[in-house]
Parts: sequence; structure tokens; C-alpha cells
Amino acid sequence: MIIRRIATLLFLFASIGLVRTSFGQEAYVETDVERRLLSMESEIELLRNELAAAKTVGSAPYHEASYSTPAEEARWVINTNAGLPPCPPAATYPTVKVSGFFHLDTDWFDQNQANIATVGDIQDGSGFRRSRLGVNGNVAENVNYNMEYDFAVSQARFTDVWVNFSEVALLGNVRIGRWRQPFGMDELTSVRELPFLERSLLFSMSPFRQTGIGFYDNSEGENMTWAASVIRYQTDNFGNTAGDNGGYGFVGRYTMLPIYQDDGERLVHLGADYFYVDPSLNTTRFASQPEIQIVDSTGFQGNILSSVPPFIDTGVVPTNHVSSYRLEAAAAYGRFYVQSEAQWLQLDQLGGPNQTIEAAYIQGRYILTGEKLPYNRKTGVFGGITPFHDVKPCYGGIGAWEVTARWSYADFNGAWVGANAGPGRQLNDATLGLNWYVNKFTKFQFNYIHAMLNDPTLGDSHANIFAARCQLAF
Repeated sequence: MIIRRIATLLFLFASIGLVRTSFGQEAYVETDVERRLLSMESEIELLRNELAAAKTVGSAPYHEASYSTPAEEARWVINTNAGLPPCPPAATYPTVKVSGFFHLDTDWFDQNQANIATVGDIQDGSGFRRSRLGVNGNVAENVNYNMEYDFAVSQARFTDVWVNFSEVALLGNVRIGRWRQPFGMDELTSVRELPFLERSLLFSMSPFRQTGIGFYDNSEGENMTWAASVIRYQTDNFGNTAGDNGGYGFVGRYTMLPIYQDDGERLVHLGADYFYVDPSLNTTRFASQPEIQIVDSTGFQGNILSSVPPFIDTGVVPTNHVSSYRLEAAAAYGRFYVQSEAQWLQLDQLGGPNQTIEAAYIQGRYILTGEKLPYNRKTGVFGGITPFHDVKPCYGGIGAWEVTARWSYADFNGAWVGANAGPGRQLNDATLGLNWYVNKFTKFQFNYIHAMLNDPTLGDSHANIFAARCQLAF
């Protein structure tokens, strides 16, 4: 507007000047027109000053309208960017981030004679429990992906392979692929951030990684989370399944934070989980080691995915369907953290009575060096510890130190039917642990496990297990 006013005044000024020159200097007589001309000159100077001031006001530079095409110059097209700062450059997709980690374990076993007679003589061992490499990123602003593979077994296998859509109306986030299903606080805690070498005995009763489609979201205040998915069951290590007799399931989880104070210094977490599956091959098996594994023994010691045999085992059971409930509870008070879960699983046998197996655990953690254990309010799980002071030769930091303790219980006894029915058994594990976080990426863990086994036929036995782990994760 200022520029247009200046142009108009200049035009009038020039016109008057031309008239004055045409009639000659001697013919010119000062009139009202000359006085108006002098007034216009003053106004032009004032407008020039205002324009100069307008160009320097604010952090963003002032841009006069420019026309890049004849159509814009002729005012056939409205230039909506006139006078505005340039737009930021658009993001480039896809984005790719590489991640990976490994677990190198060493284990020692001390069994009494009754335990050797029950499960066999377990050999000490060392090996890579996990060795994973993956990529993740975005292919659009609201579409991200993850592809991770484990190379610590005899044949590389899928772990998490999925595509995720965010900001979906009503649902929040939608995920398709193979991933850890929304069941259990222990299961949804990353293996990079576990306070013990392995998850609790309840782990063997969860659907864990399956292929399917699901959604998840949280409340606006981040004091509630919910998730549900429809899955194919059971899937192999590559996310595949086969069978035309069922083969589907449902998984759901809900959590809440009735107490959350001082940015998580004091909190109480509660949760409930449920799953229902109809196995595609009409068989299921639930089995667990005493919260310790070593290496993939396929190819030299049989077909069990660990050189540690199952202590509790239903065997392969003809199954119509399986349903299970779990309850979660956790709390934080300063640098002390406690977490507990209990689960009941009902198995509808084909050709036999319904059976229920149950399990529970409680664990505690205390961070000796004062770091905080973060709680993820969008997923309802605890995160990992980052040391205040990394271990570095230049200033002698000691990293972060944590002590842990856990008691786990599982009762797999039952009237199991079928040619490959297992012994069931009941197991109690008492575990003590020490974790040393050298830096954000490096961790050492030490566990002592006292496993107390009861076989319905052979009676009580026990084993003492000592284990250590080196972890590198990025």
C-alpha cells in the first residue's frame, strides 16, 4: 500500500513538471498547484521513511511481492506468498536409522542328584544369546517402519518387522506385521532394558511375537493406555502360519496411572491383559527353563532352542482354544522400584478336561548411584538407565550400579492328554542380580538363580545357577 501511494504521487509530480516545462519558465506563475506540489514532495519523503522502517521491523526480512509468471503479473493468479518468509524445505523420505545389539552370556550350573535325575545333567556354557541388527525410520510423516533380525540362532530369523500408521482417526496408531503383542509389562519391556538376564516364568504363557494387525493409543493426560490386536496363531520365526482350522486370536491390554508425582519419582501403575487364541494346528505347548538360556543347540543336541532343558512343560497338547488373564502392578518411590504380575491360563483340551495353569512374580530394583528409572507413559513400561557419569579413563567415572531381586512361581501340573503330553511340574525361582551400566550403550549383568523344582512323580529337587552377560546396544 505504501509503495502504491508513492508511485501515484511521483506520477502526479512528473506530470506537473512536464506541464511546467512545456509553457516555459517565464510563463510559470506560482499558483495553488505549486503549493500542492511542495506538499506532495514532503509526503513522499515521509512515506519513504515509513517504508524503510517497515522493512527492518521484526526478525523475518520483508519481501516485496514478485511475479514469476505473466499470469501473476497480470493479476490473473493470486500470489499468496507475497510478503511472507519462505517455507521450510520439505522432509526427504524414506529415512533410515541402523540399530543393533548383542548379548554374550556365560552360565554355570550346580544341580543336586535329584535335579539331575529329573531334568538331566546340564552343562556349563557360553554363547551369544542374541545378536540383532535392524533398521527403522519413516516413509512419510505419519508412516514409520521397523525391520529387525536375530543372527544368534542357527538360522537368522525375524524379530520385529512391521509398518505403523500414526494419527489414525478414532484408533490413534495402527500397526501391521510381526511384533510383540500388547500383553504383559514384562514382555513389553525391551530386552535391552531388562533388569535380569531373562524375563520371568510368565513369559512362556504369553502370545509374545505374532503376525497380525492392531491399534494402540493413550489418553490426552497420558495416565491411561490401551492396545488391541487380531493375530494369526501360531506363527513361526519368520512370521508365517498355516492351517485352515482356526489359527486366529485376540490380544488386549489396558493400563492406568492412579498416582504420578514429581515427574515419576512416585508412581503407581496398574494394568490388565487378556488373550484368546484358536491354534491353527489344534495343538499347543507351554514350557519354560528356570529363567536362564544359553545358545541355540539345534544341530548338535536335539531340537530344543537352548542347551538348558525345560524345567516345567505341558508337552504338546491337543487344544481347541486357549484363554488367559493377567494383572499388572508396579510402583516407584525415589530410586526403589517394584513390579509384579499374576496370570491364569485356561486350556481347552481336545479329548480331555479343561486345565488351568498359573504363574506369578514380584521383583524389586534399587539404583545405588542415584540415577532415575524412566517410565514411558505412552506404553506403560519402565525404560532403561543412563549413567550420570560414564566410565572414562580421563575422569574415572563409575557408571551406574543397580541391585535387583525377584521371586517367580509357575504351576504347570495338570491332567495332560495326548501322545506327547509333558510332566507338568511346579517351579519356584529366587534370583539376585547386580547390574553395571558402563555407559548408555554398554552393560554388564550378574545373576544368581536358585531353582526349586517339584515333579509330581520324582519329588523335590534344586539347582543353583550363576550367570553373567555382556551387552552392547546402539
